[in-house]
Parts: sequence; structure tokens; C-alpha cells
Amino acid sequence: MEKIFVSFVHGYNDIDLNIPEKKHPALWCFKDNDKKIYDYYFPRNASDFIFHKDLIAGPLPDKSIPDYKKLPRFGLTGLSMEGDFLFAGAWNGVYMINKETLELEKIISNKLMNDLHGICVDNGLVYSILTCKDTVVVSDFSGNVKSHFSIDTELNVDTDKSIEQVDWRFISKQFRGSAGKWHFNHIQKIGNEIWLTARSANCFVIVDLETRKARLRLMNLPTPTLLHDGMKYEDKFYFTSIDGKVIVAQDARKARYNQQEGNMIDTFDLYNMDLVADILRIEETNFGREPNWCRGIDTTKDSIYVTVDGRYDTELSFGLLKIDKDFSKKQCESLARLKWEAIAPERDIRYVTGFDIKVEVA
Repeated sequence: MEKIFVSFVHGYNDIDLNIPEKKHPALWCFKDNDKKIYDYYFPRNASDFIFHKDLIAGPLPDKSIPDYKKLPRFGLTGLSMEGDFLFAGAWNGVYMINKETLELEKIISNKLMNDLHGICVDNGLVYSILTCKDTVVVSDFSGNVKSHFSIDTELNVDTDKSIEQVDWRFISKQFRGSAGKWHFNHIQKIGNEIWLTARSANCFVIVDLETRKARLRLMNLPTPTLLHDGMKYEDKFYFTSIDGKVIVAQDARKARYNQQEGNMIDTFDLYNMDLVADILRIEETNFGREPNWCRGIDTTKDSIYVTVDGRYDTELSFGLLKIDKDFSKKQCESLARLKWEAIAPERDIRYVTGFDIKVEVA
């Protein structure tokens, strides 16, 4: 039996709307054919943090910090699991949630948490990304920053102490599109390495935590893509492309024996190749159309889970798909669709979209 957690975000047409005293829907849970939405508080302005100080694990902000000129979205972003807890990113903190009851334990937060995308929790540490500064931040569950490092476009890895002078929790993104030079979205720890999915470069950027050396993992993508999430399952890598594609890649040395017949190359071993990709367009499955957005991914032995739709100024809903890992079948199952009208009045909402997925197999 599978238990599925889906995080989602939503935003209002009125970007000045500040409602700190109210809980907001942000987590969708599927268990034993039962679907339930969970609500949480989302402090955003510095004054909200002080109001909800009993929830905050980490330094409280200076009371003199002004309110946002443009308020960030509500909701939960990247997901990770460790022990009895589900961890979820938000705009300026990581929510530590009891995995069984889905009750909020605390909000882990510090000055280097801003516009969190993917997060990774490993051995009692939270790995997050300060996306606008191309920086990986390592924190403990008390909100203390244990270390941080940035990656520049020449793959130099360095610690920029100057970023510690700003409380990034209360800096808003004033534009649409990628932030930072790499726009790191997804983060995972594999052995002693940090693997980052770079939207701007359509590849992995990998940092060895011992040597502080960075390198790239590149793919032979046969068509334009817009990578968002990228994760490892067994010996393959699974990605979403926000334009409605799912990508599976593996090391070229293994892929040589798994390529579809039409793609076989007699002189394969003479080519420089890193990751070899297989791409599924969701519109070509029995889903029957191109989704307007695709984000969030997890996998099991036979299936890939993604969320679709929910882009700005479209229908106020998004869906959860279960896709057969055998791309030749072009089969997917629409597990559910979350419509905002089932949660709250639609009149003030501009968008609602899925962000990340975690599947727990019993």
C-alpha cells in the first residue's frame, strides 16, 4: 500500500494581502484511498515570525525589518523524509511535520532560507538552497547554520560570508523566471556528494563535500527541455520538464545496452556521452493533452509520480499522475485532481500548483 504526500503552493491576485493569523491549505495526503488536505500557518513578514515565535526553531528576525512590498506565495515546496517526520520547504523555513498525524512540530528557519525549492534531510541535517545566490545551506533542526557554500559559473566552490549580513527570509522575488545564475531547483545527497538540478543549464551540478570540488553531469537531450526536479532511483535519474515532459537518464555505459532499437549506434563507444536520456511527452500518453505545467517527482519500482497543470492564470486546479516506467506503453493514470473550489472561494486566487511528491511504500 502506498502513502503519497503532495505539497502545493498558491498565490493571491492581491499581492498585498497579509493574513498571518489564518492557516492555509498546503499538503495533500493519499492513504488507503482516502484523500485529505492539511492546513498550516505561514508566517511571512518579520512581524508574523514574532507573532508565531513558539513555532520557530531558529533566530527570530529584527523587529525593525519592514514588511514585504510584494508578499510571497503560501504553501509548501520541496519534500524530504527522515525517521518519523516529513520535512517541507516554504518561503522562509522548513516545516517539520509528524508523518503519521501530519501535525506541525516546528518551523526550522534562519537568515539563509529564502524562496525554498527542493530540500534534502539527511542524518539530522537540512540541506536547502538559497537559489538567488547559487548557495547550498546546511542547517540543524534547531535552525543553526552549520555551513554554506556557493557555486559560480566556472564551478568554483566558495563560502561567501557577506551573504550572512542579510536576512534573506524577508527578501521577495520581484520578477518571474529563474533566480540565480544556475537556478538550482532540486537537491539531494548521494553518498558524500550534493546533487543539484540546474534549471538554467538543464543538467546536474555535483559538489563533493570533502574536496569542495564541483562537476557537471550532462545529458544528450534530443529535444528542448526545462528541467525542474531531478532525482536518483537505483541506477537511473528521473526528471520533470515544466513543459510537460518526463525524462529518464542513465550512464551511457549502461544505456548502450538499453537503447530502443531505432537509437542503437554501432560505434557508440567512440562517442563522448555522459547521461543518455529517454523522454516521454505526457500529451502522447492516454492523458491525451499537453499539461500547462509539470513539477514534482517521485518513483517506485514500476511507476513515476508527477503533478501537472496549475500555471498562473489558468484553471485553479492541478492533477497527480502515475506514469508507467515503461515509456513504450505511454500509459498514465490520473490519480486525483485538486480543485480550489473544493477548499475555499476562488475569487481571490490567481493560481494553485503542485510542487513536490513523496511516496512511501509499506
